[in-house]
Amino acid sequence: MATFSPILRQLGCSRSFMKADGLLRPQFSRSISTAYSPKPEPAPLPSKLPKSFLSQIPTRLQPNAGRKKLKVYPPPPTTRANCKDPVAALTESQLAALDPTGERRALFDYRRNPRSVKVGDILRVTFKNGDPFSGVCLSIRLRGIDTSFLLRNELTRVGVEMAVKVFSPNVESVEIVQRTEKRKRRARLYYMRKPRHDMGSVENIVSNYLRQKSVLTGQRSAGARRQRR
Repeated sequence: MATFSPILRQLGCSRSFMKADGLLRPQFSRSISTAYSPKPEPAPLPSKLPKSFLSQIPTRLQPNAGRKKLKVYPPPPTTRANCKDPVAALTESQLAALDPTGERRALFDYRRNPRSVKVGDILRVTFKNGDPFSGVCLSIRLRGIDTSFLLRNELTRVGVEMAVKVFSPNVESVEIVQRTEKRKRRARLYYMRKPRHDMGSVENIVSNYLRQKSVLTGQRSAGARRQRR
């Protein structure tokens, strides 16, 4: 077997350098610089041009075109001096139309009226169209003309709740059937939805109230009239 001489070994080592140099491509760097040039001025139009040519030039490029003046209109007269709070004025006008005597407003104004409706009271609401509804007052929502309260009762062993608008034209009357024994610590008695605190049906309490009311006023209820018939 033939052996390589030391000279051939040296030439074989230099062969790898020759291949690497052949694969490398020459790289040229080129720098780009931008020279600032001022905006060229528009070429002046010839002084003597026929009117047929001037009509074809845009209006903004015509030699005698001046700057268009915009007409500035004065602001409309303000009514702030006459009515500084229009929302409150509108609310007062609506309350005067829906509650002219102010009885319902005082009935649910628990912040100022000590004899107003409180949460936990049993109320009876009579409507102009529909059957009356009775229940425990769970919450009172004071929102001006949108004031409402939430009643809860039990019908056919099913808990039923109804939100009633205080100033609704369909509401004929709101009566306090029974006051709560103690003042509630919360403003919303949503915990009474749980079986542990649920009062259940209040129909017996309402029927006793109507019986006492009929005795005092000398009027029979509609239910008693139907039974006698």
